[in-house]
Amino acid sequence: DDIISVVILAIFYPHNFEAAWLLAAVMAIAMMFALNRWRVYAIWPYAAIAVAVWFFLHSSGVHGALAGIALAAFLPTRPTPAAGPLLAQAATALAALEHAQRDGEEESGNPVLEWASRNLSAASERLLSPADRIEQAVAPWSSYFVLPLFAFSATGVSFAVDLTSPGAARILVGVILGLVIGKPLGICAAAWLTTATRIARMPDSARLRTFLGAACLCGIGDTVSLLLADQAFSGNTAEAAIAKIGVLIGSLLSAAVGATIILASPVVATRTDASECLGDAVSS
Repeated sequence: DDIISVVILAIFYPHNFEAAWLLAAVMAIAMMFALNRWRVYAIWPYAAIAVAVWFFLHSSGVHGALAGIALAAFLPTRPTPAAGPLLAQAATALAALEHAQRDGEEESGNPVLEWASRNLSAASERLLSPADRIEQAVAPWSSYFVLPLFAFSATGVSFAVDLTSPGAARILVGVILGLVIGKPLGICAAAWLTTATRIARMPDSARLRTFLGAACLCGIGDTVSLLLADQAFSGNTAEAAIAKIGVLIGSLLSAAVGATIILASPVVATRTDASECLGDAVSS
């Protein structure tokens, strides 16, 4: 959902477009694709090229956030196929731990325990895919630093707006309906389509009402919605403020509707029931 929003942001709201820089970005993305096809599992080549992609996109006038999508698309999502040495390393470390426990050498500071712990940690990290390792490394910074910093610096909602001005009501209602109705409708339609075509399947223990409630909760707009409001109405601060107020109202309504649906979902639906109910919900 957010990936599509960022793609829309990059395509439809470019500034001072420069085709030469965009061509350089495309060539850099092609290099990431080649690394993926060549089964390169080291992270640093992808990270270095992603920085270059960001620079090229920014220089071309396209929003640099698209570089993150390119990196996520081409990072290998499977661990290195040569897992034998790693499993042997883990087995050796486990055997050392077992031997230390049998001999009663479990005190802290024991060099055998420290060595085994380091080897187990190294082996488990290397058994993760590059995408998993990047996610684990970036998630704390993204959740606890980047997003709060963005919310603090970019929200800037002004309540001193004239809702009687021409077009104000359409902007406000359009944003609210997009979040409260458009988001869950699109999510349910996509889920039904992928399950009906067997591209994906519902989890065996999925609760239909919980799924619908979660889809409604996706209407809580924050970073991307506010960023799109700024870009769509970059030349009119009054209309941008109205759109941001719509984001806040739509988010509150989405939170209330989603939480209510989830709290009222005692029945567990099977995978087949969920798929059929999703189809009925979308068709109705």
